[in-house]
Formats: sequence, C-alpha cells, structure tokens
Amino acid sequence: MKRKAMYVLIGLIVAFVGVQAYTTMSTKGTPQQPYTVLQVMGDLEVRRYPEALTASVLRPGNTYKEVSNSGFRSLAGYIFGGNAQNKSIAMTAPVVMEMGADSSRMRFVMPEGMTMDSLPAPNDPGVQLERVPEQVVAALRFGGWSSDERMASYVDQLMQQVQQAGLEAIGPVRFLGYDPPWQLVARRNEVIVPVRWPR
Repeated sequence: MKRKAMYVLIGLIVAFVGVQAYTTMSTKGTPQQPYTVLQVMGDLEVRRYPEALTASVLRPGNTYKEVSNSGFRSLAGYIFGGNAQNKSIAMTAPVVMEMGADSSRMRFVMPEGMTMDSLPAPNDPGVQLERVPEQVVAALRFGGWSSDERMASYVDQLMQQVQQAGLEAIGPVRFLGYDPPWQLVARRNEVIVPVRWPR
C-alpha cells in the first residue's frame, strides 16, 4: 500500500509539473504588446511603446483585489464574443491596471493590425474602446503573485529608481500582469510609469 501511495504521489507530481510547464510555454506564446528598450539602468528599463488600441473598463475601488476579477470578466467577455459581431479577438499580454483614488481602470491591448474601424462594438456599455498614444515609460519587473501590498512595495522601488536615474515621472503608475492565475511558476509582473524623454 505504501508503494502504491508513493507511485500515486509521484504521478501527481509529474502531472502537476507537466501542466505548469505546458501553461508556461503557452503563456509565453501569447502575443505581447510591442515596445522598444531605450535604456537599461540597473533593474530599471526605459521603453517606448507605440500607439495602441485598447478595450477598457472603469470600476469603483482603488485596490487590485477590488477591481481585478470584475474588470477581467467584462473585458474577457468582450474579446470572447460579447460584441456586435460575435467575434473572438485574440488575447494579448499584458493586462494593464491603473489604480485611482476612487476608481480604477483595467485595459486589454488589442492585437496588432486591428483598427478602430475593425474592432466590433462591445455589448457591455461599460467596455470602452480607446486609442492610447505613444509613450515612454520606466518599468520595473518582479515575479511571483501580485497583491496590493507587493505592488505598493514595487511602486515605491520604481519611483525611487526613477528619481535616482534623473528621470521625471509625468503620469500615473500602472501595473502590468502577463500570466493567467492558474500559472504558478515563472510569473511576470511589472510596474511602469510614463517619464519625460529624453532627459
């Protein structure tokens, strides 16, 4: 019986590792919003993002915990066919969140090649289609699971490093999440802030 239990446990471990490896590889194949790295300063990366089209929702609340689930459901509904054309739109990474004092916004970046004219109208009136202009940001990457406490810690680090680099922040901080919640390993998160460039 002990040997049988050991075999079952080994089988479960192998299955778990296999699922996580598959999930990680699948996630890495998700199209990502393009950007150009302008400069690397230690852990800080300065990037230029081109203009992008996004679908976004605004939700009451000023924490990741309050906003992430309901915002994600609404935007996922839009790209999985909840629109005037019943059209599926490819998921991209990252998911972008911007926390405000009373409300917060979540964005999905639309795939490259789509235009405002080709994007179907959302069925949900709370989903807005927007054009985000080109911008230069400073970015700080971190792994593991996101929480309001961890995000606040990395925001503090980001702003300290921006100041130390002699950069000027000119907009709100945003959180970028790249991985689905069921991915347990090799997770990628970032905090970014728009900066004036060149210095």
